Amino acid sequence: MFARPRVAIFRLFFMLLVCSGVVFAQSQTTGNVEGTVRDANGAAVAGAEVTVTSKATGEERKVLTDETGAFAVTLLPSGVYRLQIGAQGFRPTVFEDVTVAITETTTLPVELTVGELTGESVVVEASVGPIVQSESSQLGRVVDSRTVAELPLATRNFTQILGLSTGTATYLPDNTAVGRNSQNISVNGGRVTNNNFQINGIDANSQGTNSAPSLSVPAPESIQEFKVQTSLYDATFGRSGGGNVQAITKSGTNSYNGSVYEYFRNDALNANNPFLKAAGVERPVLKRNIFGGVIGGPIVRDKAFFFGSYQGTRERNGASVINSLSSNVFITPGLTNDRSEATLLALFNGRRPAGTPALTAINPTALALLNTKLESGQFLIPTPQTSNGLYSGTTPSAYDENQFNANIDYRFNDSNTLSGKFFFSNAPQTLVLPSFLGGGPNVPGFGNFQQNNNRLLSLQYIHIFSPTVINEVRAGYNFIRVDATPQEPVNDSSVGITRANAAAFPGLPLIRIAPAAGGVVIGTSPTIDVQAVAPSTTLADTLSITTGRHQIRTGAEFRYSENNYTLNFFTRGQLDFLSFDQFLTGSAFVSIFGSGIGDRSLRAPDYNFFVQDDFKITPRLTLNLGLRYELDLPPTDTRGRIATFDPTLYDPTRLASTGSGFVQAGNVIPEYDLASVPNVSDSVLRSRDANNFAPRVGFAYSPLASNRLVLRGGYGIFYSRTSFQYITLNVIA
Repeated sequence: MFARPRVAIFRLFFMLLVCSGVVFAQSQTTGNVEGTVRDANGAAVAGAEVTVTSKATGEERKVLTDETGAFAVTLLPSGVYRLQIGAQGFRPTVFEDVTVAITETTTLPVELTVGELTGESVVVEASVGPIVQSESSQLGRVVDSRTVAELPLATRNFTQILGLSTGTATYLPDNTAVGRNSQNISVNGGRVTNNNFQINGIDANSQGTNSAPSLSVPAPESIQEFKVQTSLYDATFGRSGGGNVQAITKSGTNSYNGSVYEYFRNDALNANNPFLKAAGVERPVLKRNIFGGVIGGPIVRDKAFFFGSYQGTRERNGASVINSLSSNVFITPGLTNDRSEATLLALFNGRRPAGTPALTAINPTALALLNTKLESGQFLIPTPQTSNGLYSGTTPSAYDENQFNANIDYRFNDSNTLSGKFFFSNAPQTLVLPSFLGGGPNVPGFGNFQQNNNRLLSLQYIHIFSPTVINEVRAGYNFIRVDATPQEPVNDSSVGITRANAAAFPGLPLIRIAPAAGGVVIGTSPTIDVQAVAPSTTLADTLSITTGRHQIRTGAEFRYSENNYTLNFFTRGQLDFLSFDQFLTGSAFVSIFGSGIGDRSLRAPDYNFFVQDDFKITPRLTLNLGLRYELDLPPTDTRGRIATFDPTLYDPTRLASTGSGFVQAGNVIPEYDLASVPNVSDSVLRSRDANNFAPRVGFAYSPLASNRLVLRGGYGIFYSRTSFQYITLNVIA
């Protein structure tokens, strides 16, 4: 069914490539320099030689100005460059410090002075960089390594300053949060799941959720720069209709550079939580040490370079409102450390209405739970500290991380450069009060151990066919592991609870007592038993040819995403009691028990093609024309463990056979194949929209010669990649 649309797509792109005749590229990891060379009278200087030299690596590029005096040097790694412009009959002009930023264009208006070419040069000492982007309609902000490293980030996490970009919004970072504390951002009012993250040009997203918490987070000292593009980014970029975040890590230079650092936070420098202080609880522990070092330099000068970094984090945190603090948890008035049946009966009967028959026995399971103690000696259901039955306390959670970067850049010759970058992180943590979906305990005892691992490998190969024809190939692999294992200090059998799957899933059900009143919650959180890995592979190519006033990007990208997980949700069950007295009698208000197959091995390929023409109509007016095509196929499970409901198949007269309306994936394996449920497509979708064309039109106009004022406008269609999180909500369309 896709043959015709795909043929039409490839024909269209072939025609665009042939008819354009020019291709220009600034990619996810590079920028470019362009300008116009004129003499003192404003006349264009054609044939001037422009030499661009990296101050870090000595890499040199040369181009000639065209008949209009214009030049462009493309696919330049971010950094500082030296530009020298020379022409017959003019003195050479040198710009010593020209900054190139990822995804951006640095524009230089050059005026040559009459004189001998071999004479004294005219040197421009001032640092030159893109004050404002005057060549593109996109909105965004570049943040360099110095800014990232010097801002006071409590957990040294660059995602905590993504909200500094115009058009972004996020919650205030909680400096007491355990671990990375990565920030989700909303861009221009969009969902936080509508963003795209790339590190070193490679897809770094977690396809399972499309959110930031499991994102790789290189140390600020290892980040070269990052950019948040918030709207009207060109056809080079896709996958999301929200923000587009590009980050690159550092590379080595011709100079040896290194540093060591340590950042620390200690509870001795903090004030106590006012609620804990009022309850007579001491100041909670908060010890966070972040230490590491970076080093980089030449392996062979002007040819091979290395960069490496290490960062370790050691955190013991009892101040986290979410994961460590029990604040004003309602137990019940009058409960003491005397948990004998006689004392509890007196407490219960003492507040019964007059004339009501007295309770003669406490439910055995409730009595056992009330008298169960943890290894610390504290009761599983703690004793309230106030007469109104409230409990407050703190128990430290723990977080440890070891991460490193290993980067190598090698120049085979003036035309071929290969870069390889590898990021590694292992970050285990133990949360005393896990607070995932569905809630969790609000007093210590049933914590959660999490293993958070990240690996990101990127390879970049740049081949220069000529000063005006350049090709960039990127390949990479991103790996995310998120395992969550509940801690089970108490089992059902020890308190008299029977459960069919207790041997496979030991522990306690989640027990909530007076939840509407902020009551005590003990037991295993229903959503913290999960093992998940989410690898993805990226292949991309961008070709660049520069000529005349046209600057066009074209290329293709392929992504293959996986999500393999086991979810044991509600496998231990949940019991709710409306009040403490109902808990004493064993009268549950509601019970929940979950079972079934919670395993998935999801796969989805994405195919993307783009053409982008930045047409410089005048030196001050640029027209941005682009077309992107995205075919993001729906996920399928390798064993066909996907089902949904098709209302058109629902027939109440045939529910016992095939009229239930439920359907299952066509590739379901025999073990899971239900004879009464129809098999449909592997993704359980009836149709797939292959007409995902995304035109982009924009302009940038600089009315002032200084380029300090830019008027922008444009229109674009953007597609967002749906995460795998919604696979159970597939609808027959």
